[in-house]
Amino acid sequence: MDPHDERFQAKVTVLIENVRHHVKEEEGELFPELRRAMKRKELEELAQALEQAKKMAPTHPHPRAPDTPPGNVIAGVASAAVDRAEDTGKRTVRRVLGRTRSRERKAG
Repeated sequence: MDPHDERFQAKVTVLIENVRHHVKEEEGELFPELRRAMKRKELEELAQALEQAKKMAPTHPHPRAPDTPPGNVIAGVASAAVDRAEDTGKRTVRRVLGRTRSRERKAG
């Protein structure tokens, strides 16, 4: 959506409200309940599992991907692999271009 679209500001406002509500709910309700219900070791295991899941998750939005099992799992794994390859390629190109530009400045 273009920032000049007449609905843009309203959409951003709703997004901000939703994120704030989500954070408040997690930090005010969910996390304290988890801390009460789980032992420290269990919390650490949960944190490790979440970190592993993040490594397998796509790094870019895929709005047309399925959002229900099993399609979401299959598409998520494939999307994550493609995303990570793309991210690596872009980082590599930026790094190489940065070195090239640096050499050009020094030579110039």
